[in-house]
Amino acid sequence: MENKKAGPDHFRYVDEIGPDGLEVHCITYTVIGETAQCWYIADEYTVNMINGYQHSWTADAVKKRRKRVLKETDAHSRRFAYPDKAHALRSYKLRKSRQLGHAELTLERARAALGYFGDLSVMNEAPVAEKLIIANEYIQGMGWGDY
Repeated sequence: MENKKAGPDHFRYVDEIGPDGLEVHCITYTVIGETAQCWYIADEYTVNMINGYQHSWTADAVKKRRKRVLKETDAHSRRFAYPDKAHALRSYKLRKSRQLGHAELTLERARAALGYFGDLSVMNEAPVAEKLIIANEYIQGMGWGDY
């Protein structure tokens, strides 16, 4: 007997680093439940927990592992996984772009601090002032507005 699908499969691209470099995977999520506004999706392991006789599981364990995605969204809304791979790949690229922005800011903060105080080979006395402002072109140019 064939199971009728509750909704479309959803996709999410993830990456991990290994000895061969960056590995990018597309994970498929299956719909395991739905409400009027959303689907509950789960990865293959969770689906096997639900359907498999060899796994012991509880409803609470499944609740912790499932994800909720809205059925109806506009073109610019974010979600955990997407019903088509093109949108999932776009989401992956957006996440990586945001990570790059965060990493650049962290790198500039470190450069500013080490540029002012020097690296570990330089012995400094602790600053007397409670607050010290170190000028940095990148950080100052972030468009602070009315802060």
